[in-house]
Amino acid sequence: MEDLINAFGLDTRLVAIQILNFAVLAGALWYFLYTPVLKLLDDRKKTIDEGLQDAEDAKALKENAEAERISLLTKAQKEAEVVAEKAKAHAAEKSVELVGVAEAKAQALIVDAEKKGVEIKAKAEKESEAEIAKLAVLAAERVLAEK
Repeated sequence: MEDLINAFGLDTRLVAIQILNFAVLAGALWYFLYTPVLKLLDDRKKTIDEGLQDAEDAKALKENAEAERISLLTKAQKEAEVVAEKAKAHAAEKSVELVGVAEAKAQALIVDAEKKGVEIKAKAEKESEAEIAKLAVLAAERVLAEK
């Protein structure tokens, strides 16, 4: 084997030193570059995985919030319908009550107007009787004065 190495002109000590230098350089590169780069890539992968998990959690929360919003809107709409129905019923009740009060007032005004009309008619009849009596007396005086 040594003949073969001498045939190519290789120095065994130089080859051994080159192998040792390569091993030291490979070890140093492994320790100072490859390991930190792997750690950096692993940290980056963890960060990306956490971001994806957070995005999935946010999506689930959004879907839950949307479902809750729809539920609340439906509930609020039903409550609004109930309130509207109560308001309509109350308004109808009040309108019936107000119509009753207005009819009672109108009836009272009609009765009062009829009483006043009867009083005015009676007063007018008395006044006209008094006038007729005066006119009759005056007419009788003239007739008597002429005779």
